[in-house]
Amino acid sequence: METVQQYVDRKAGLEERVQGLESERSSLISDIASLKERLAILELEHNATSLATEVEALRTEKCVLEEKIATYIVESAPTGEGYQI
Repeated sequence: METVQQYVDRKAGLEERVQGLESERSSLISDIASLKERLAILELEHNATSLATEVEALRTEKCVLEEKIATYIVESAPTGEGYQI
């Protein structure tokens, strides 16, 4: 049979463990919130970079198409049947 002192010691140990776990829990929650925010920023930066690359490619394609159209307009200008951009 455990003595009163053993119960007191056991209770104190458990209380200390609970306090430590609660402290770690709070720290982990804070760390997780920070990491989620950092991840969100990194994902936005990645998406922005990808979109910028895609937009630049589309601008280039548009320019090339406009130049091709312009050459056909110049070639067909004497007949007056070319398209205007």
